[in-house]
Amino acid sequence: MSETATLPRSQVVLARLDGWAAETRLRRVMIKSFVAVTAPLVIVAGVAMLVLPGPGLVTIAAGFSLLAVGFPWARHVVGRAGRAFTTVRQLVLPKDCSPGRRLLGTAMVFGFFATTTVATTAITAWLGAQALV
Repeated sequence: MSETATLPRSQVVLARLDGWAAETRLRRVMIKSFVAVTAPLVIVAGVAMLVLPGPGLVTIAAGFSLLAVGFPWARHVVGRAGRAFTTVRQLVLPKDCSPGRRLLGTAMVFGFFATTTVATTAITAWLGAQALV
C-alpha cells in the first residue's frame, strides 16, 4: 500500500492535507471522524442509487475517494481502480487509432451508458409498480 498507488496530482493534494492535519491532534481527529462517518454514508447512498434514480456508480466512487483521504488501504483501492479504468479507456479509445476505430469505441461507450440507463429505468419502474400493488 504505497503512495504510488495514486496519481501524482492526488499525492500532492493528499500530502498537503496530511501536513495540515498533522499540525494538531484536533485536526487529525476531526478529519478522521469526518471521513469515518461521511464516506460510508456516501457509499451506502451510492449503492441505493443503483436501483433508485441517481448516479450510483459516481457516488460510490466519490465515497471511496473520500475514504482515501483518511485511510491508506482506500488509497490503494482507488489507485488500482484508476489504473484499471485507464487500461479499459486505452483499449476502447486508443490515442493513435483509425477514425473508424475511434468511432466504434465512442459508439460502444455511448451504448454502454444508454443500456445501463434503460436498465436502471426499467428496474426502477418495475419496483415502483410492485410498490403500488
